[in-house]
Amino acid sequence: MNSIQGSLMACWHSSKLISKKTTKNTGESTMDQLNKKDTIWQNKTFMKMFTAYSISIFGDWFDIIAISVLLAYTWNSDPLLIALVPITFALPGILLGSFAGVLADRWRKVHIMFFADIISSGLTLLLLMADNIYAVLPVLFLRSTIGLLNMPAQQALTRNVVTEEQLLKATSMNQIVNQMAKVAGPLLGALVLAVLSPKLCILINAISSVMSASILFTLRNIKENEKHTDLLNDEQKPGFRDSWKEGFSFILQRKIILFTMAYSLMGLMAIQFVDGQFAVLFREIAPNRPSLIGWVIAASGLGAVISMMCINRFKTIKYGWAIAGGNSLIGISFAGIGSLGVGVHAAWPILLGLLAGLGNGIWMVAYNYLLQQESSKEMVGRIFGIQNSLSSIVFIVAPLSGGTLIHFMGPSQIFQWLGISVCIIGAIGLVFQRYIWGSDPLKTVDNSLIVD
Repeated sequence: MNSIQGSLMACWHSSKLISKKTTKNTGESTMDQLNKKDTIWQNKTFMKMFTAYSISIFGDWFDIIAISVLLAYTWNSDPLLIALVPITFALPGILLGSFAGVLADRWRKVHIMFFADIISSGLTLLLLMADNIYAVLPVLFLRSTIGLLNMPAQQALTRNVVTEEQLLKATSMNQIVNQMAKVAGPLLGALVLAVLSPKLCILINAISSVMSASILFTLRNIKENEKHTDLLNDEQKPGFRDSWKEGFSFILQRKIILFTMAYSLMGLMAIQFVDGQFAVLFREIAPNRPSLIGWVIAASGLGAVISMMCINRFKTIKYGWAIAGGNSLIGISFAGIGSLGVGVHAAWPILLGLLAGLGNGIWMVAYNYLLQQESSKEMVGRIFGIQNSLSSIVFIVAPLSGGTLIHFMGPSQIFQWLGISVCIIGAIGLVFQRYIWGSDPLKTVDNSLIVD
């Protein structure tokens, strides 16, 4: 269920800005013009961003299986060295995630995303020349580091180019394509591998980054947050260190963001304890049906997409019911899967996988939406950067801890305990949602909000 790792990010409270002039010779709508658009599909700026993001994310997942095949089959690399691969993806987030958020708030976001795609394409091409794992690991580390710049900039720019009424749809659309890429990308990569070579998959990823950058290049002259632009031109603007400290101070002062991060990280920690151990569990309960784990993962991805598409039909959601409720569904699923016995009918784990996906989709969209809705436009990048650092720590510590517990105590018991723990975390959120998220967390926002 690697789909549950999917992404945690988004932003807060919006300022009301009014644009007084149109951009020149760019063909882009001004803030006032964008504000008149009724649907997100008519928001050309966001749709270009969304298209670029979709191409890029599919390319990233496309070459993951190719890299795995090169390391394990072509080069017959040592398992301990292969275990370093996920660390090369997570470590940059721990070390540099919060600083990447500062850059996203201080520099032009479109430019950051454009150059990140170009550099990522170049680094991906370097992988084509690698002939052993020692050459691959540093390139993967650098590529992951560059990806840190892209994520907070993309989220922050989304907050600036959509209206309040479009924000939930924009968030759910980004999560839907991310979830679909996690499922379809490796599958498409496997099809190419069956006919051609792993390095062709890597080349396709490099091309996808160039295509994404080409689309972003057409947005190079759009306006971003006007207040933020004024700050960039002010000689008295705070230094990098002060901007970094401002991000943490903002979270500490903003109770709803602080509590939500703490609450969600507790749930994420519990989930990640067992998220990578499903193969171990199914090895015990279905030893003669190795394909069952694939069906469960597919059901989880399908459930996430279904819940995200349902949320996409709404304009607002209640934070508590969505975040805590999503956690509860995941917990029920994990506890149920842990209680399955040997020879269980395939329908039960598949249904429980679908339930986990439904909860995961609700939780991810709601969490990202809250962070975007409850963060000022000037802080979005830093909020996402800090969140990325914290979640990266969880993605390294939790799987190692969970693997150790399962080694000594067995998968079924740990799955049940962790599932019950996640259920308890969800129940606490539901009972105390008024204190965590407020009695009415969704604020009424003036529809004249400026978006560009």
